[in-house]
Amino acid sequence: MSSIAFVLFIIIAVIDAVHYAALFIFLRGICRNERQTSDTPFTPKTLVCLALRGADPFLKRCITGLLTQDYPNYALRLIVDSSEDSALPAVKEILDSLVHRQAEVDIMTVSEHYTTCTLKCNSLVHVLAALDPSFEAVAVCDADVQPHPSWLRDLVAPLADPGIAATTGQRWYIPDKPNTGSLVRYLWNAAAVVQMYLYAIPWGGSMALRRDLFAEAAAVWRTAFTDDASLAAALKKTGGKLRFVPSLFMVNRETVTLPVFHRWVKRQLLCAKLHHPSWNKIAGQGILITVPLLTAAGLLVTGLCCHHWQTVFWSASSVILYWAGVYGTLPLMERAVQRRLAKRDAEKMTDKPHWYWQRTLGTLALIPLTQFVYTSALLRLYFLRRVEWRGVEYEISGKSVRLTAYKAYTAGQKENESLI
Repeated sequence: MSSIAFVLFIIIAVIDAVHYAALFIFLRGICRNERQTSDTPFTPKTLVCLALRGADPFLKRCITGLLTQDYPNYALRLIVDSSEDSALPAVKEILDSLVHRQAEVDIMTVSEHYTTCTLKCNSLVHVLAALDPSFEAVAVCDADVQPHPSWLRDLVAPLADPGIAATTGQRWYIPDKPNTGSLVRYLWNAAAVVQMYLYAIPWGGSMALRRDLFAEAAAVWRTAFTDDASLAAALKKTGGKLRFVPSLFMVNRETVTLPVFHRWVKRQLLCAKLHHPSWNKIAGQGILITVPLLTAAGLLVTGLCCHHWQTVFWSASSVILYWAGVYGTLPLMERAVQRRLAKRDAEKMTDKPHWYWQRTLGTLALIPLTQFVYTSALLRLYFLRRVEWRGVEYEISGKSVRLTAYKAYTAGQKENESLI
């Protein structure tokens, strides 16, 4: 047993080394992307799309931010899922309260809902189908994003390079109430940000496309579960590249419970499974990390029961090594994100010291739970045949998606996880 425990220690040491190497590539990459920013402004006429189903908690901040962009030539289109949607009166009230606007804004209600894609993809397909040819770029935003004044300028600027067909930002969580679910989501996301960068997976919360990608994107979204991971297929067909914009770490302060996070992360993984070519690598990585850890934990218990202290030593060392390795990456990620937030003079990671220390101490204890929840979601994904998202249900068959029955999102709908 002790020899097996020693081999596991070596394997986990290699896993830790790979994690730090991946983090180094990510940090070096975002620094390189910053240096490649052109000094010449690139501000083509751009349409900003905000697809809405239900009134999100931060909707007013989102719309206010989108209408106060430091960008010379753009329009905002709010795509409401239905004329009966509870977001519609909320949007009208928000727009009436805004005195100063930097852009034209129009509200579009969706009249046709395809059964072959999710509702957000459906909204975006309709937008591209009716797009005025004068628009050279389209930016997509989610309602839980709070755009800073240079959000659109930063998002579109890399498209000046003919080889770049799409750009993306990334989410970063600083919940107002750091409960267990929110801390686990923070931990998972810190690792996911690096993984999404390495595998070129865009994030639909802040994403922009050049005109030469519109047709392929619309064709892909017509049968897609998500607008972001599916974009990889359109990029492959056009030969365009995806650029991550370091200044677009978008802070999210929502709080979630652990069960809600589990459902949410399962859906995030499903997006990659259905659409991204690197899914086998992503799934394999999750399994290759979990199996040695579970084996080491099992050997630790067995060694304690059998008083086999050499086995106990190497097994405990394996678990602690992984634990410390994961925890050690967090300050590096925190520092990188904090620097970008401070550079754009927006929200700083140090603006709430109480939250920072709660998160720092809490995450140390929640690393094993995060790994367990992630692995559980990963395994259950292979048996997933139905998904509920924002009050409607989809059937999953192979890589196909089918909307089983459409219904409008009404003001009386009370589902605390439906907007997540």
